[in-house]
Amino acid sequence: MTELSVIIPVFNDREVLPELYRRLIPVLNGLSSNFEIVFIDDGSKDESVEILKDLQNNDYRIKIVILANNFGQSNAIAAGLENCSGDVIVVMDCDLEDRPEDIPKLIEVIEKNDEQMAIAQREIRKDSHWNKLLSKLFFQVAAGLTEIEHPENLGVFRAFKRSVYQHIKQDKELHGTILSRFYLAKIPFATVKLVKEKRFAGRSGYTFRKRCKLALDRLLPHLKNKRLRQLRDPYFVIKEIIEIRETK
Repeated sequence: MTELSVIIPVFNDREVLPELYRRLIPVLNGLSSNFEIVFIDDGSKDESVEILKDLQNNDYRIKIVILANNFGQSNAIAAGLENCSGDVIVVMDCDLEDRPEDIPKLIEVIEKNDEQMAIAQREIRKDSHWNKLLSKLFFQVAAGLTEIEHPENLGVFRAFKRSVYQHIKQDKELHGTILSRFYLAKIPFATVKLVKEKRFAGRSGYTFRKRCKLALDRLLPHLKNKRLRQLRDPYFVIKEIIEIRETK
């Protein structure tokens, strides 16, 4: 088993991947001599997979999971979690809005404070006014219609112990997206105030329609009105897994 796994969903991110890798490696080298980077390609239509393969040819610590279609970020994360082995797991976006240099801050909270999970809380968001408005609306709706209780501006970027994921996975009473299950299970966590940067390059794959679908997927399993609840469990089909190569 590796000490550290970093899970990164990828969707049409060919312009970002080389810079992400360049910034990620020195950070991980400073944290552990035994780590893996698990990239999950979520049905990219550009050259993302080819770039990932080129990176892997020069770095045996990269693992590539290729999904058969575009299943969405939450399902891609679920696929990554199913195919990682780290004692500590980090989940982050690919677009460099999550800064690789902030990973040690999350892990430090887990190790020094003995927390189960540490989640980035966006102290400063370098987003468009539209994205900020949608985010605020989501949290207001969530607070009114569900029993989910957590601070605003929590994103995907987080670190947690493997035992936490095993608990989530084994509890058959939990439903919904993989990350919403952490809240449903009332896993204790600490927040770490971090800056959310602007997207490094390219355009976000999150259209308004996809954002609405993601919001529904996160909210429906937790509605206070039981009659309105629907199960939105992770669903994905893996096309190919390119395993980490042994060192020469």
